Amino acid sequence: MGVSSGAGSGAGSGAGTSARAIIIGGGIGGVTAGIALQQAGIDVIMLERAEELQEVGSGLPLWTNALSALQKLGLAEAIEAIGIPATAVKVSNWRGGILADLRSEDLFKELGTISTVVHRAELLAALLNAFDQEKVQLGATCVGFRQDTEHVYARLAGGQELAADLLIGADGLHSTIRAQLFGAQKPTYAGYTCWRGVADIDSTGLGTWTWGKGYQFGITPMTNDRAYWFAQRYTPEGMQDKECGRKCEVLELFNDWHDPIPRVIQATKEEHILRNDVYEQKHLRHWSHGRVTLLGDAAHAMTPNLGQGACLAIEDAIVLATCLKTTSDVVSALKLYETLRIRRTYSIAQFARLMGWVVQLGNPLVSGIRDGIAKRIPEEVLSKSLMWILEYKTPDLRPGDVQNPGQEVQKRSIVRPETLKL
Repeated sequence: MGVSSGAGSGAGSGAGTSARAIIIGGGIGGVTAGIALQQAGIDVIMLERAEELQEVGSGLPLWTNALSALQKLGLAEAIEAIGIPATAVKVSNWRGGILADLRSEDLFKELGTISTVVHRAELLAALLNAFDQEKVQLGATCVGFRQDTEHVYARLAGGQELAADLLIGADGLHSTIRAQLFGAQKPTYAGYTCWRGVADIDSTGLGTWTWGKGYQFGITPMTNDRAYWFAQRYTPEGMQDKECGRKCEVLELFNDWHDPIPRVIQATKEEHILRNDVYEQKHLRHWSHGRVTLLGDAAHAMTPNLGQGACLAIEDAIVLATCLKTTSDVVSALKLYETLRIRRTYSIAQFARLMGWVVQLGNPLVSGIRDGIAKRIPEEVLSKSLMWILEYKTPDLRPGDVQNPGQEVQKRSIVRPETLKL
């Protein structure tokens, strides 16, 4: 069954239905949702408040779960063209002492695909190439919505209203749609700030993740001659950049850390370094009401410690499209969608928060104990601790592949391990 425009109808009209969706937000999650919905036979209008569709200039890890999802949208070759596989990550202390050596060929040998780091702007461009860009309205700020039993209406800043069968809030951390659905909630400051950069450097062998005392630093090859890096430290909320600039500040913080960290920072142009305080949103027990739902950071903004934010938004998009394609009406489809997604995203958000705490332990004695324990944990055990996240498979959107999306996704979803019950 496909989506029908009537909220209470018992049968849909197939994948070629005239159902229409409005997506608020033209970021990675929103555009992926647009592609997935179009492939499911649903008409899409995307509203983006910016005058130009663009992403910030930094790297983005696409883990196996996201790569698998993008492959189902026919985007495997496009992703291969803009990134290179991550083959190994050495976990070390700030002096360079090895705590673990994680090799992707071992970690992902059962999964069929491996991790790839891409430039966010290049990923968005690849996604837009697969989306009907005539369906995008730029400079369109959605200030709210209203709905009845038959339709939902997006209200624009100029007073115009657009009608559709469903509305998807993919409008990020400070989501207007989330605020109207569940009340305005100030994001929670995680306690640390994050610098991100892209260095022009030979990236061979630069896969490192360094744990410090209140700090962490990670480097991942993005192309043969570019490397993505990030740095985090505990700091009061809202601290301003130093007068000397971000590059100067990061060098001051990490100049005595092991090679290649100072070298990678030196190889980064000032304008290629971004900084933002890290926030997460309060867990929601529901994402949907009537014909309106949330996706990506609007639904489950989390800390970046597992690199899963965009990956989960991509998963959301395909699960949502599959539910709409195979469920009898919009309201039921959105309820199924949130049922399938909330537990998984909540578990990963908790795990990401835990990892940030462990990696950035500030007490020298406790962080030393942490490092000693990490050295003694078999690398296979460390790798397997991520499998419950990475082996998740979204359902296929091809006709006939998914008769019951709930059964399909639940069968493949791995419940979070007991160690996460803090």
